[in-house]
Amino acid sequence: MRKEEFVFNGHNATVILPDNPSGGWVWKTEFLYAFDQAERALTDKGYTRVYYQISDRFGSPAAVRLMRAFHKELLCRYSFLFPKPVLFGFSRGALYAFNYALYYPECVSSLYLDAPVLNLKSWPWPEPVETAKLFAEYNLCDRTFETFRDSPIDHLDEFFRNGLPILLVAGDSDRTVPFDDNGKIMADYYRENGRKIVLYLKKGCDHHPHSLEDVAPIVRFVDETAGCGGK
Repeated sequence: MRKEEFVFNGHNATVILPDNPSGGWVWKTEFLYAFDQAERALTDKGYTRVYYQISDRFGSPAAVRLMRAFHKELLCRYSFLFPKPVLFGFSRGALYAFNYALYYPECVSSLYLDAPVLNLKSWPWPEPVETAKLFAEYNLCDRTFETFRDSPIDHLDEFFRNGLPILLVAGDSDRTVPFDDNGKIMADYYRENGRKIVLYLKKGCDHHPHSLEDVAPIVRFVDETAGCGGK
């Protein structure tokens, strides 16, 4: 295994290459090394790990455009990679994963969302520092935020129609990103509309720890959906 780092469009990128790359890859949109048991297990199986550091942009349209350009660059640099990654969106990283898949579903294989932020009126509101960053990125203020309707939960209809496989892991006692205001809205929507979603709800678990004690279900989900995507 080896790690390669470079700068693209002014942002740091990290690519962790296994000894025998299979072509499959996981793109973790935030917190590369946090709770990465599943990623390490996947690397042992030949998956490449990718991270592009565009933090504090909350999955905004500008961030999504940066991601698309980076995706194209990555496929040029590493021609052995499958065209479509499995996106890993942990906490606020889910904003990037969801919105990238919303705008470019043809470029995504599947998504693993863990304790995901899907509702910007649930988090970062009302944390003053994070909210100021959000307002700056989305060109918002207190008044316009009242009518803001551009969180992932506001686009479930369109996202649902893309038919991407979803793995959702969350704690039912999350005090930072409340499940009822975020992941549960997605899970309920999928079930009400007859679409399968793989959900692991951890009883009594707060925002941390992420992932699962036994990462086998995560590894299995990636194995089953890598290179897929679409209906």
